[in-house]
Amino acid sequence: MAPGCSSGGSGDKLIKVLILSGSNNHDWEKTTPFLEKILTGSGLFSVEVTEKPDTLTLSGLVNTDVIVSNWNSWPDNGLRWPEPAEKALLHFIQSGGGFVTFHASTSAFYNWPEFKEISTASWIMDSTWHGKRGGTRVTVENNRHPVTRGMSGFFIYDELWVNARENENFEVLGSATNEGITARGIKNQPAVFAAGYGKGKIFNTILGHDVRAMQNTGFKTLILRGTEWAATGKVTQTLPHEFQENRNTAQRLSWQRTDTTFALLNGKNLLWQYNFNTIYGRPFFHPVYAGNNNITCHSPDDHPWHLGQWFCWKYINRVNYWEYLNRPYDSDGITEIKSIEIIPRPDFSAEIKLKIVYHPTGGENVLSEFRRIQVSPPQGNGDIFMDYQFDFDAIDDTVILDRTPIEEEPGGKSWGGYAGLSIRFNQDFMKPHFISSWNDNEKHQRSHRKLALYGI
Repeated sequence: MAPGCSSGGSGDKLIKVLILSGSNNHDWEKTTPFLEKILTGSGLFSVEVTEKPDTLTLSGLVNTDVIVSNWNSWPDNGLRWPEPAEKALLHFIQSGGGFVTFHASTSAFYNWPEFKEISTASWIMDSTWHGKRGGTRVTVENNRHPVTRGMSGFFIYDELWVNARENENFEVLGSATNEGITARGIKNQPAVFAAGYGKGKIFNTILGHDVRAMQNTGFKTLILRGTEWAATGKVTQTLPHEFQENRNTAQRLSWQRTDTTFALLNGKNLLWQYNFNTIYGRPFFHPVYAGNNNITCHSPDDHPWHLGQWFCWKYINRVNYWEYLNRPYDSDGITEIKSIEIIPRPDFSAEIKLKIVYHPTGGENVLSEFRRIQVSPPQGNGDIFMDYQFDFDAIDDTVILDRTPIEEEPGGKSWGGYAGLSIRFNQDFMKPHFISSWNDNEKHQRSHRKLALYGI
């Protein structure tokens, strides 16, 4: 389940979504599966996808609550669907169905007058333009609407359209700007919209150019809340911690523990969570909040073995303990927790003690470890400190700890030469800057006592 989302239950309680796909001047073959993952991962929606939206029928939409379009025919803007499909879409919305569009999916049907009534922010030839993709600030203009109620603004790495078509029937919920248009003296561009059409509800955002933009927590929050609102007229999801505009600064700290997690909460919000004995094969922290910002990313699609903030060897006796190889969440080398002791303290610091053994799949133990992690209480500015102690003992006669050779070494590569204590930073980070104890850029070549990261 995505952070900040409440479960929609199961079976008939799920909101039924139909995604329109199969054509787009953007990379729909990647963005449609990712869109489906966002929706299903929330626990609120069941999703079907059609790559032939021109075959829509009234009877085929009977069990659909909301249509999410990732379809356009650009540059064939004069293309029309067969009349039954067009009528089915309009009747669906007028009768109370939801309709959600994002980025380029409104750039279609330029010769279909009714589509202009149910869409906004399309690309206008010789008028609309965009600069380079980059850091874009999104501002909430209406924090009373169910989609954006109580929501603060955010940054996203995206493509910002300027002078897109405006439909005055749509209410602007949010706007966006970046350095490129600010330097030209251009005002914020409308970026998040909502409207009604008959009994139906329509949500649109110009955000979401590609998978990188869609990975942003702000985009995911908007698309999830906008889809639920379009389908039901209300939003039941809890806003992610970082977007809660009216935060109570008073701390209400408490511990929360399950069979596989141990966490510190402030009210209902997680400050940090330690995960162990899970399907991911090794213990890790995620999420970890610094102030109001989640700094960790968990198991991204490109590197699913990157587990927030975690420790792992790369090779032990030439066996790979780092990547998942051919099997989901399973490595050739096993990191096995033999015991774990968690000591929460009254000042809301904590101590975590683990006994761990390492062995090949189906093989004998080769290395043992005692790990001690001390986590400080939250500081006044929300910061926390984690102190790690590792003690390793060889069990096998020979234990070789190694990593992928780097470029200067025989068989070296420009990637993958790492192991040890690691962090996968939240994908929302942009313009990162590192400050090391050496005050230089040799992050991969030298050891450091301290390493700090900051950015927007």
